[in-house]
Amino acid sequence: MRIRHEFTGMLPAAIEKFEKLLVDVDVAKLSPIVAKGYDSWAGLNSFFYWGAACRIQCAQMSQLKKKAKTLGITWLSNDGDMAYISGLTILDFQTYRVNGALELTPEKEV
Repeated sequence: MRIRHEFTGMLPAAIEKFEKLLVDVDVAKLSPIVAKGYDSWAGLNSFFYWGAACRIQCAQMSQLKKKAKTLGITWLSNDGDMAYISGLTILDFQTYRVNGALELTPEKEV
């Protein structure tokens, strides 16, 4: 599967979920545009930094938001910022133990 260049650097589980959103028949009719993906400059308190967020914009943001929520995507802002975090928090990501499937791996014993 070829990924959109906008999703480069993002976690595979997040990419899969956002692709599912974008190919949904009702969402595709809205002509969505991926305006932002992974952002290494966003900082440790941003899901963009951790590769779990993107910004998708369209003319009917309320419809996009409604569909995103049905897929378990967390809506972050009215600008179309959203994250697929699978129930994790930013603190979970900051442990550096979140894997590409958006699972928190066990702590290693020292």
